[in-house]
Amino acid sequence: MAIELSLFSNSVTTLVTHLTSYYGDDAELETYVICVRVKAPDIPGGSGLNWIVGPNGHQRAPGVLRGVLEALENGDTNGHGA
Repeated sequence: MAIELSLFSNSVTTLVTHLTSYYGDDAELETYVICVRVKAPDIPGGSGLNWIVGPNGHQRAPGVLRGVLEALENGDTNGHGA
């Protein structure tokens, strides 16, 4: 599987720029999730999710992932999850 790291790097840069531009120094990021949808013919249903969560983030990760997927599937690009 080939991975284009520039896409990942650009996404991380965009996220960090957004966070530092809109939130003050006293803001805390409680959970981070890196989520990918892998599409391949040998995966049941044609695609599968893989994710990495931050320390102690495993309890909230499924809910965060559902929100992200719903936003993507509904075309929500405002970054607010609503």
